[in-house]
Amino acid sequence: MRRSSDPDVIARYAADESNTFFAENVEAIFFPQSEADLAEILREATASGTPVTVSGGGTGLTGARVATEGGLVVTMELMRHAEPREGFEQVSSVHDGLDYTVMLDAASGHAWCPPAITLDAVEALLAPHLLFPPAPTERSAMIGGAVAENASGARSFMHGPTRAWIEALEIVLPTGDTLHVARGDVLADGRTLRFASREGTPYEVQAPGYAMPATRKNAAGLYAADGMDLIDLFVGSEGILGVITAVLVRLTPRPTLFSDTAFFASEEEAIACADTLREAAANGLPLVSLEFYDPGALRFMADHPQVRPEHQAAIFTELDAGDPAIVERFAEIIIGCDPMDDWFADSDREREAQRDFRHALPENVNTFLRQHGTDKLCTDYAVPAGQFPTMMQAYHDACDAFLQVTGRPEASAVLFGHIGDYHLHIDFLPANAAEEDASMEQYAILAQHAIELGGTITAEHGVGKKTLPVGGRRIPYLEVMYGREGLLEIARAKVGLDPHRVLNRGNMMPASLLDEIR
Repeated sequence: MRRSSDPDVIARYAADESNTFFAENVEAIFFPQSEADLAEILREATASGTPVTVSGGGTGLTGARVATEGGLVVTMELMRHAEPREGFEQVSSVHDGLDYTVMLDAASGHAWCPPAITLDAVEALLAPHLLFPPAPTERSAMIGGAVAENASGARSFMHGPTRAWIEALEIVLPTGDTLHVARGDVLADGRTLRFASREGTPYEVQAPGYAMPATRKNAAGLYAADGMDLIDLFVGSEGILGVITAVLVRLTPRPTLFSDTAFFASEEEAIACADTLREAAANGLPLVSLEFYDPGALRFMADHPQVRPEHQAAIFTELDAGDPAIVERFAEIIIGCDPMDDWFADSDREREAQRDFRHALPENVNTFLRQHGTDKLCTDYAVPAGQFPTMMQAYHDACDAFLQVTGRPEASAVLFGHIGDYHLHIDFLPANAAEEDASMEQYAILAQHAIELGGTITAEHGVGKKTLPVGGRRIPYLEVMYGREGLLEIARAKVGLDPHRVLNRGNMMPASLLDEIR
């Protein structure tokens, strides 16, 4: 097993895509290639009390993979090959210069995936007939990280988040014990989960007592519900309970996708169209995704030939359009919405052009930020359906307040995202330190609004090591939603599996909180 203490190698794992969190006092980077390698690392770390931080693809925005507590970093990047399984066929391919292997049962629609396979590589290996449907937004993310975050994206409108598609997990626990758990194997008695590792060690974990938000998407804290499945405790746990070494995913037949972007003269018209499309989806229209762009977002794509200055909002949709009658029904709905312009993609070339259009927004935003040497602050709130108009007004109020600070109507904030799930993002675009402070103030105000409306502070990104200024002090981000007692409940669940408190310290709760658990 490879190990490196080279400062240049360590530096490659010192941050994530947020560029907000930075590792300190890292002793070495480990590169396991098997479950046995990983178990050995964790057994030795537990024995010595050495912190271990697990790194996936580094695409996260919350510092979850950043070793702020020092110690060891374990990168999963070499674990790209699924082990043979009875009844499964080996499927191998090279994607972006790396070789990957999954074990596929095409007849039942299941695949065992290694933790380091990227979402793009999964899609390539399963083509042209099958699909892992959640399609989280960051396609270079590793599937182990996607499971650990309960990641989601635009197509979660039809398919739900990652959790809904996980059938079994293989995990190395912080003690070095190993666990194989299939959905249905272990169900909670109330919220108490009892199980044994492969080595025969008994475990008992109490899931938190808090109520989950009534939103279609949520990635805040440990999953908790009466009678819950043990798998659901690990999905979205941000690596604090164990390290995923293999994932059994459920698949669907690959759809025939058409996409459409409709441009409107006002946000109100675009939102009304989204409501109409959402209702049609509830009544059987196979709408895969339903996305929104505000005027600020369109300004960042103003050089695109489809965007005109008078466009004030847009709705992007993807449709499973294998039946021509479905396309006709969809077209009637769009015509009834009376957009200023409509761009319908009915060919591979046009669909690729629309995909490029969607990616142009984050690329152009990031270019602006690089030019000013500042960092993007992106919200991730979702609220119940009935509260969305109130939250939308809060988004506008926050954008207006931030504009008063920046004075840049052309490049101050953009509002976009997964309107089908009542889950939009604001990207605040600060150009200096004072504007960064002002954006954080609005970020905190919006978080409180989302909670008051029964929503979540993070629908798809997780919380990692984020904090928030509240009442003149910074508190753990998740404390805003579940309070200090909720964090203590998460800490108790963690200590039940990680008695020496070594794994992914700082995720979800500050490491200091673990010291209060006896």
